[in-house]
Amino acid sequence: MIKAAIFDFDGTLANTMPDLVITLNSMRAHFGYAPITEREVLRAVNNATPQFVRLCLPEDFDESRMEEAMSTYYAAYAIHYLDETAPYPGIADLLAKLRGDGVRLAVMSNKDDRHIKKMTQTLFPEAFDQMWGTVAGGPVKPNPARAFMIAKDFGVRPDEVAFVGDSDFDMITAVNAGMIPIGVTWGYRDAETLKSGGAAYLANSANALYQIIKSI
Repeated sequence: MIKAAIFDFDGTLANTMPDLVITLNSMRAHFGYAPITEREVLRAVNNATPQFVRLCLPEDFDESRMEEAMSTYYAAYAIHYLDETAPYPGIADLLAKLRGDGVRLAVMSNKDDRHIKKMTQTLFPEAFDQMWGTVAGGPVKPNPARAFMIAKDFGVRPDEVAFVGDSDFDMITAVNAGMIPIGVTWGYRDAETLKSGGAAYLANSANALYQIIKSI
């Protein structure tokens, strides 16, 4: 029986891609670079923010300017992070049903912790018991350390936790933590990528995801 569920954010709970592209292109313009395409951004998404930003800059970018790049990115994202970002269809109802069933809920993302907390509280007010992004020196997926901490705080065993995400990083994290890996196919990675990461189940809609969680 599933007693808790940990959700990835980008590509799982909400489509954040339009605002990521806007932000990255604002940063790239600061350095005189041409705009980047959504396809190029997709190749870098799922990494922790510093790695994500670096992958969206040219290979020959001056590494001594990475601090400037990060501050420029964060300043732009603080303006644009909710311009077009929106929950995927059915997600709000899914979360409400799970909470009604007594399932504890958490967000665990490789996005910066400040943004994750603000975005989750804005888009899904009072839906989650815990919200975690990355902090300097802290673990990033697929390291399962944060997942273990969440399970411990919730008072549940890892095998009583559904780990829901749209990437192989999420599935590998779930496997590393001994949790139930559930991949969602509406996000940024395809079904084969999710399976290669160890997905035990695949959901193609929020309702299908609810049925999977309740069946375990």
